[in-house]
Amino acid sequence: MDKNYELIVTIVNKGQSDKVVAASRAGGAKGGTIIYGRGTGKNDFNSVLGIQIQPEREIILTLVSCDEKAKIMKLIYDYADLAKSGNGLCFTLPTTNLIGSNTLLKSNIKANKPKPEKKLNKKNK
Repeated sequence: MDKNYELIVTIVNKGQSDKVVAASRAGGAKGGTIIYGRGTGKNDFNSVLGIQIQPEREIILTLVSCDEKAKIMKLIYDYADLAKSGNGLCFTLPTTNLIGSNTLLKSNIKANKPKPEKKLNKKNK
């Protein structure tokens, strides 16, 4: 593959994913996926009338080229104010294989596309 990609994972409080997506797009990312979750850390439980409430989180997955990663992470850090304690965190995971994304793989699709096998019809059997 021509390019190497990494997955930026950003975890923020519910309602803050728009800032992360805006930052990613400003840095050149094509989009992202938002998953909803809940915190289970030591300080993640609040109590209201004796009932424990787990705060909701938004997890944003953004696949980017390695060349864009640092710039996009810096923008996410700034836009989502991740310097402030409790606002969230951002990290990357290596991506070793990538298939199925027309936008990201435009240049590789033609070069690496396998040739389809000939279909046998009843006459060729």
